Amino acid sequence: MVRAPVAGSFVKRLPLTLVIAMLVWLALRPVLDTTVTGLAEILIRSFEYPRVTRLEAVDHRSRVFRSDFRSDSSIPTIPLTEIHFNTIVLLALFLALPKRFSRENLERLAMAWFMLYLTQTLNLFLHVKCIYALSLGEWSQQTYSNFMRNFYGFWRYFTDLPGKFSFPFVFWLAFFWEEVLGMLHPDIEGNQAEQKKGSKAKGRTKASD
Repeated sequence: MVRAPVAGSFVKRLPLTLVIAMLVWLALRPVLDTTVTGLAEILIRSFEYPRVTRLEAVDHRSRVFRSDFRSDSSIPTIPLTEIHFNTIVLLALFLALPKRFSRENLERLAMAWFMLYLTQTLNLFLHVKCIYALSLGEWSQQTYSNFMRNFYGFWRYFTDLPGKFSFPFVFWLAFFWEEVLGMLHPDIEGNQAEQKKGSKAKGRTKASD
């Protein structure tokens, strides 16, 4: 009955790690604002001709500029907090793991965080495209077909709701499945550890021979 203590300690750590993750996220908000906005701008301009879009992160909002807007046009803004707040979930889940600060686990965290960053960039990209396709009146109607308006609207909705809340769990499970499996089935983790030790011991024996 080792399973209960291992999984139970993970659950007990979650409230504390959630607070720590939130503090880390608050400290990194300016960096996340800039990096998500920067990559989203590159992605948008990659599909534009001429390249007219410019994004600027100000006060935790992304301001959307187009060089072909009239000078008296209002500047659309997109709140960045709701774009990357799910970073908190990924960090909290990671910090609640056992052996979380091993080199291997830190490398996995970097990969999982990078994947989450890409989804956040995609979400901002879709928000900007939805402004263009749905919110600019007659220009939107003339520039975007019904199919493209529905396409951008659907994928923005997907990345806003189910995607935004599920991506941290998906990447956490994808990169830390061994640790999660070990918490749910400690006997399997113990057997794997013994097999690794056995293989290392055999390697040392062959080297000495």
